Amino acid sequence: MRTLAAVIAAALACTAAAAVCLLAPGYYAYLLGTLATTALAGIGLNVLLGLTGEVSLGQGGFLALGAYGVGILTTKAGLNFWEALPLAVLLVAAISAALSIPALRVTGPYLAMVTIAFGFIVESVSIEWRDLTGGSSGLVGIPSPFATGGTALMACAFCVAGLVLFYYLARSPIGLAMQALASAPAAARGVGIRPVAVRTAAFVLAAAAAGVAGGLQAALTGFIAPSSFPFSQSILFLLVVVVGGAGRTLGPLIGSAVVVFLPEALASLAEYRLLVFGAGLLIVLLAAPGGIAGALAHLVRPRKSLSPAKPDIDRALAHITGARGSLTAEGVRVAFGGVVAVAGVDMMASPGRVTSVIGPNGAGKTTLLNLMSGFQRPDAGTVRVGKQEITGFAAPDVARAGLARTFQTAQPFANLSVLDNVRLGLLRGAWRGQASEDLARALLALVGYAGSETRLAATLPHVDRRLVEIARALATSPAVLLLDEPAAGLNEADTARLGGLLQRLARAGLAVVLVEHDMSLVMSISDEIVVLDAGRRIAAGTPAVVRNDPAVKAAYLGTSMSTGSAAARAVGAPLLEVEGLNAGYGALAVLDNVSLKVGRGEVIALFGPNGAGKSTLMKALSGLIRPVSGSIKLDGKDLASLSAPQVARSGLILVPEGRQVFPQLTVAENLRLGATRRNDFSPAEIEAMLERFPRLRPRLHTAAGLLSGGEQQMLAVGRGLLAKPEVLLLDEPSLGLAPAVVAELFEQFTRLRDEGMTLLIVDQMADYALAIADRGYVLGGGRVVAQGSPSELRGAMLDDAYLGSAS
Repeated sequence: MRTLAAVIAAALACTAAAAVCLLAPGYYAYLLGTLATTALAGIGLNVLLGLTGEVSLGQGGFLALGAYGVGILTTKAGLNFWEALPLAVLLVAAISAALSIPALRVTGPYLAMVTIAFGFIVESVSIEWRDLTGGSSGLVGIPSPFATGGTALMACAFCVAGLVLFYYLARSPIGLAMQALASAPAAARGVGIRPVAVRTAAFVLAAAAAGVAGGLQAALTGFIAPSSFPFSQSILFLLVVVVGGAGRTLGPLIGSAVVVFLPEALASLAEYRLLVFGAGLLIVLLAAPGGIAGALAHLVRPRKSLSPAKPDIDRALAHITGARGSLTAEGVRVAFGGVVAVAGVDMMASPGRVTSVIGPNGAGKTTLLNLMSGFQRPDAGTVRVGKQEITGFAAPDVARAGLARTFQTAQPFANLSVLDNVRLGLLRGAWRGQASEDLARALLALVGYAGSETRLAATLPHVDRRLVEIARALATSPAVLLLDEPAAGLNEADTARLGGLLQRLARAGLAVVLVEHDMSLVMSISDEIVVLDAGRRIAAGTPAVVRNDPAVKAAYLGTSMSTGSAAARAVGAPLLEVEGLNAGYGALAVLDNVSLKVGRGEVIALFGPNGAGKSTLMKALSGLIRPVSGSIKLDGKDLASLSAPQVARSGLILVPEGRQVFPQLTVAENLRLGATRRNDFSPAEIEAMLERFPRLRPRLHTAAGLLSGGEQQMLAVGRGLLAKPEVLLLDEPSLGLAPAVVAELFEQFTRLRDEGMTLLIVDQMADYALAIADRGYVLGGGRVVAQGSPSELRGAMLDDAYLGSAS
């Protein structure tokens, strides 16, 4: 019924347009023709911006090329309009394809800058090449196949054809690939989509549409000159797409109606016309960020989809068992500058088995996955899927060779439906072909997705995003499935279901490789575990063997400090109180009802495996992320609703994970910035900080980015101390540092403890942290699972937290 209504409305609109073109005075026909050519150029830009997510400010240049192509070929080469228009459009397409070589190696503002330069080049050539273009005087007497009304009607027909083509393009394999690239470029590469080829196609289509619009405009006006194509016209086309609704079929038409007709309606306001017009557009953009078409779409109740037949899960299993092969990595190595991230790692994942890769923060697990899946190129070593060597293959080629992956943060194609996400996996980057909806449904049923197949992936809860991502990876019919922390953010029931799914996939013949921090899951489903530390393989074997390996325990928990545990001390009244804290990142819930207390002058250590929520808690305490619920009180003042700068001014100071010094500033300037919140800073305090960290003294006027990792960590701590914090939050201060530097840092933390500083410290070197702590908390799955004195936490309790239960 709705389709019939749409067809009737379209027929009535076309009839009205034909009546205006053929029966109304010539000016109104010209105005309607201008609307059609503007919309046509906007349709082209909608392919690039609305589908692919790339911004071009060169549409005005391509419009000019199309217009000059028709003008020159008809007035100087003697061709008629129907001969000149296709030649002009082919010329525009060829030039845009050549321009795409440098333009599409960059994205975002850089692409916009390249296309701006192109527009200015076209304008300069049209002025200077007088013999061909007529220079500033332009070309006159351009013939048209019809009178003004007929030409305007022809432009309207081209516009309708453009809208229909866009509608089908957006739903075609290449259109879905464009939308996937706009939503999640890395995930698009992971299902076989080649970004440069897809973006080039979008760029050429956008230019060709502008070329057609330019040719029609030349025929409509009969005159063109450089002044007909100012740079502002490119901005106008961008405005047409944004105001109308990027990615919506009717968006450019609605946007063109606004920018063409509204100024005419405001003509009586004389010099105030543009002011009112600009204000009106601003109101539209504020009221409808998704454009007018997007706002109208929200008013239309979505059509209820018919209940499909029960999915055939056996068909899905047959699809994923078509290819079998092991994943073999031999001597894989990569370095970033002087840092070796993966150092000669060997591993094999066999069909029918779950092979897990574990290790502490910075061990190189995700980097190893990136090397094997083609997202990074190894410096040395080989990678094979079955008998095929894929070393150095780009990610799309690796996907076609039979290796699929998911990502640390779930990356469904947010602007596509659940079903289209999986269909894209079935297409494996192909621009043609059919992707079976029934097979896509079967794959969704296999992974346990029970929601609506027409729902946009952007609106899914976190667990369903994970399931859709896994179904999309399985759709590529892989021999090997790599999963990067798939259980992150899942509750116990969802994690258990995920574990059952991975075992089922392995029994079906896949080689499943799992990188995961949930040790209970790893220990319960793995056939073999490979352990990395500092980029090296330090252990491998069954879960029982790995859990009891001394090298693995040392990697996760560190080695004991020679100073032993801190003696019991009297501490002051509670200074930092956290009650019922819930926080996360959008749909990903991380912290679940966390409560803890820190007394004045107390040192609290916070433990837990990777992914337990430790760094998220630090960010929530420091205001970097806003808690969903709960309270954070510092000396009785609630900080939960404050911004990060306000939290810092209150005295809660974070030394973040990864140091995060200001690399372009000197050591002295970094230290001085630490005292920003204070009005009583004295330069002598920098001298005191240099006495605390002598390594920084000879580097005082050196850019912080040139320091070693240990020196940067000392600088970050010193910067935090110069804020004179009420509580100093230390997030993974030992990460990536040599043992001698770690010992030196913790000696300073011991000194701070003895000076009465209040510290909350997160560190993977558990024995170091326990040696200086008064008390500790253990997080697991975003919740506090244990707390107590250092002696109570040592041994089995921390082993279970970091390496899973022995049972």
